[in-house]
Amino acid sequence: MVTAVELLAGIVYLLMGGDLLVRGSVALARRWHLSPMLVGATVVAVGTSAPELFVSVQSALGGHAGLAIGNVVGSNVANLLLVIGSLAIVCPVESDDRTQVGDIAALLVTSAAFVLFAWSGGLVFSEGLILLAGLPLFIAHKVRHARRGLLDREAVREGRIDWVLGLPSRTWLIVVFLLVGAVWLPLGANLLIGAATVAAERLGVSEAVIGATMVAVGTSLPELATVLVAGVRRQVDIALGNVIGSNVFNVVAVMATAIVLSPGPLEVGEQFRVIDFPVMLVASLVVAFYAVRGRAIRRGTGIVAVIAYAAYAITLFVVG
Repeated sequence: MVTAVELLAGIVYLLMGGDLLVRGSVALARRWHLSPMLVGATVVAVGTSAPELFVSVQSALGGHAGLAIGNVVGSNVANLLLVIGSLAIVCPVESDDRTQVGDIAALLVTSAAFVLFAWSGGLVFSEGLILLAGLPLFIAHKVRHARRGLLDREAVREGRIDWVLGLPSRTWLIVVFLLVGAVWLPLGANLLIGAATVAAERLGVSEAVIGATMVAVGTSLPELATVLVAGVRRQVDIALGNVIGSNVFNVVAVMATAIVLSPGPLEVGEQFRVIDFPVMLVASLVVAFYAVRGRAIRRGTGIVAVIAYAAYAITLFVVG
């Protein structure tokens, strides 16, 4: 019972900390008169990956490689199957935004590079640096398209900035939001990691399984929430872009940082090579096919995707 409460508390602290950090950052960016599009393409996109970042980095520092890797891989699988599938059940997921071709390419390249590095059984410092080098490139890609006006300004303003409700207006309040968010994120990560480790022992499964399921779904809740809001508002382009961008950030920011800061190589368990990596790559290819071809992901496909995610999670518990 205590473990479940700690697990839930960790997720709540992470989500609230990430939310406050995003609100404070967006308010600060507005005070500095930065473009709403620029803020949406960088601050909000990075902010939704903050829970994964803190969990994976602290897991790596604490010697919990399974949790660190499982959180990233599981979050990416959850985003592609559970989040996009849920969105498709709400409304058809179809995009004619040609700028997302670059995002799709980044998704496939970063996912393939991550799996290639991990296939040897361990992730080392130099590989983390290579992945991390993709972060400024991807941000530059988003900013370049924002400046060229290839993204719809009103959609970004209403879709990404106005989702951040209750922005602080006073300087002291912005500072409070930033400080509290910065404190709650690591606090939530510590609670979640501790509870996840105990849960793995009690359930008789590996930390990688807990990381790829319970922890991953918990840290993916910001993406799920923003995507469902987008579905209700019929701003599907932004929703799809948020999921794809989040998956890229998870690899080139979250995973890369965890590898670089880890005191030693991150050991990659057999489970990842047999189950997680193939599922992540196949799901990425399927979403890429629909996005590039301009085909809509409709309700039936969405239901199949959600069922596929459930089957993936059950399989991990059975095998792990």
